[in-house]
Amino acid sequence: MNIQLKEWKVKNLSFKINDIQIEKKTKKNSFNLSMGHFFSEENSKEFGIGFRINIKDEEFNILMEMVFLFELDEDIDEKFKYSDFLTINAPAIAFPYVRSYISNLTLQSGFSPIILPSVNFVKLAKKNK
Repeated sequence: MNIQLKEWKVKNLSFKINDIQIEKKTKKNSFNLSMGHFFSEENSKEFGIGFRINIKDEEFNILMEMVFLFELDEDIDEKFKYSDFLTINAPAIAFPYVRSYISNLTLQSGFSPIILPSVNFVKLAKKNK
């Protein structure tokens, strides 16, 4: 079975600059990540994963949703739907794009680039089971 990342999109993006004088005194930096997956109704060889990311920084807040569409060379069966690929492998393939996007977004917006931490998707999948 061959699997390929077909495309990805930013579904939603909110980038808000904070009042720095207030935020430095009251807020700590934070990074929250949630994710899920879905199956295409039109194409039995496609599935997608989505990330929702919330970053709170002293200077700004980012809320972003990204969707990644994967394509297989055969139909998706029940075994695949319950495999680790959906919760471990596919997110691990997609997450570097998320990290790069956030880094470039913050840099091109005039701030120091945010480098998101790497995520252990094996550990995260075990925690969510």
